[in-house]
Amino acid sequence: MLLKARVVCLSNVYDQHYHDVRGEEVARCLGAKRQVLFQCLASGAGRELIILSAPPKAASRRQFKWLPPVTTRFAGYRQLFCPNWDGPKLRVPLLWFFYARHVFQQVRAGDIVVIDNYEFIYVVAARWLNLFRRVTFILDYEDGKHLIERSWGKILSSLAEWAGRPLIRAALLAHPKLSDRLPPAVVTEVIPGFIPYKIPGITRAPAAEIRLLYSGSMDRARGLDLLLEALPLLPECGWRLDITGHGPLADSVTRFVQETRWRDRVEYHQSLPPKEYEALLAAAHVGLNCQRSSDPISDVTFPSKVFTYLAAGLLVLSSEASAVKELCGHACCYYTGETPESLADAIKKILADFLVACAQQDLTVVSDRYSVAATTARLQQLLAKIEVLA
Repeated sequence: MLLKARVVCLSNVYDQHYHDVRGEEVARCLGAKRQVLFQCLASGAGRELIILSAPPKAASRRQFKWLPPVTTRFAGYRQLFCPNWDGPKLRVPLLWFFYARHVFQQVRAGDIVVIDNYEFIYVVAARWLNLFRRVTFILDYEDGKHLIERSWGKILSSLAEWAGRPLIRAALLAHPKLSDRLPPAVVTEVIPGFIPYKIPGITRAPAAEIRLLYSGSMDRARGLDLLLEALPLLPECGWRLDITGHGPLADSVTRFVQETRWRDRVEYHQSLPPKEYEALLAAAHVGLNCQRSSDPISDVTFPSKVFTYLAAGLLVLSSEASAVKELCGHACCYYTGETPESLADAIKKILADFLVACAQQDLTVVSDRYSVAATTARLQQLLAKIEVLA
């Protein structure tokens, strides 16, 4: 019997279902964007979607442990994890072998195979698969961080890009400039994020204080240090800041919030499970994106948290880095400059007249182009161009 072709996503995203099955601590994975992307891909292609993943390393265990194959679910879609011997030194090279075998066993001829970035593990599997299966490869080009790395990972990522480019028929770009890294014949769509068909806008007015939220990577490139330096320049009352995420500046934030001056005004939540993060979004009024325009990462990534903020009905204050203004238009408030003073001035303007700032939002462009329905339609057009739809 001829089995139906599917959409097969090579991705290491996972959610609480995997945490429950794994039975030991692993790092949290923020996969909100992938959830909606998979929905749009499945609907746009009119096919079953499955996810093929590799098990993440344990957060604290250092002894070797055999991780058997696991079947779970992500965002309602079937997710299959390959086995591996998880332990120091050998975990990664063993995973390349086990994952490539996993992909070869699961993928059928005629499938659409979506590769999550130019990651070495996915490209190795894709190259092997390409020798024996006739499939269509689509690149989910979420970021180009490997272009600015200076570690040994840059070598593997560069090899992966060199080996993966000839396979790609189409690409989903999180940042417009990523198209420069693709062959001219590759069909592309810019998909930086998703929002509901109608963004709720500001549905809650602040009472005694306006709650600011910073979430995501905690590093200098994303401007978290600027935000901490801007806080002493803000008024003494009328606001509160919540910080969530992980990264190199996590220890600095922990020390900062323990200072007497900030204990009752700034709270660091670390990385939150999905339900707790949703509750934090529901309590916030303003979402902050402080990414530096001068950092090279801004040419190869898009801060997806901007769409998370908008979808949750927050007023967004953003720098102009990573083409945010180009893609979101007047849906956000913006500030220029990379100094604590420029950021503080923008926050103070919102604190002074929150309702006026909300009234100046124009969500039309974002609603019309990046809704689930509009994105699904754009993906259908992309799949038709590369002739994979029946």
